[in-house]
Amino acid sequence: MEKNIKKSATIKYRLASIRFFRAGLLSFSLLFIFQSNAQESMIPELSYPFLEKLILLAKENYPRVKALKARNNIAALNVKRAKMSWYDFLAVSAFYSPNTSVQLTNTSLTGVQVGVFVSVGNLLSRGPAVKQAKEELAVARYTAEEFDLTIEKDVKERYFRYMQQLTILKLQTQSTLDQESILKQLKYRFERGEEPYETYSRALISTTEFRMRLIDVEAYILQAKSSLEELIGKKLEDVK
Repeated sequence: MEKNIKKSATIKYRLASIRFFRAGLLSFSLLFIFQSNAQESMIPELSYPFLEKLILLAKENYPRVKALKARNNIAALNVKRAKMSWYDFLAVSAFYSPNTSVQLTNTSLTGVQVGVFVSVGNLLSRGPAVKQAKEELAVARYTAEEFDLTIEKDVKERYFRYMQQLTILKLQTQSTLDQESILKQLKYRFERGEEPYETYSRALISTTEFRMRLIDVEAYILQAKSSLEELIGKKLEDVK
């Protein structure tokens, strides 16, 4: 009877030890993960000088920016053309008759005759035409300035999203390594008969989920990088 009591007490002690170890291992792992995550932040990793380079590259290389600059140049040329057209209302003609006289109304003319004609309609239309060309130039400039603000905002947003994904990758990588470490310890205890199969199986499933999330984050980084490179017109690795 006494031996059975001692054996029962020993089993209870071992079970209590296993539960204590399992709880301690889980608490330590969670604390380590939380401390690692708390140390990671994307703010210190941001480089605003590098961001300014990206904005300048986007303003130089993005096709839409080039198209707006070309439209602005065309509008400026139209203003010059409209100003030069002020002289279109004048028409000069010459007539040369050295030997014969030309009968114009009641007057006979010989030699070189020069005439200047004024088109009142053209004269009156020049002012509005010049004003319209100037307004079109202003619209082209305002449109270009507006898009400069837009592309600057887009570059910042895509850069911040890219840096966010890099920070998440660091966190997810560390979490996955921690989870694999837990799995390794549980596997060791399971093989020794100190952990049930259900606990080891849940750890296997959890580790697989961590690895899948890591792959998802890597894909998000590639997408964010490609989206940013679309604006700047070159690879991030080539930006010095």
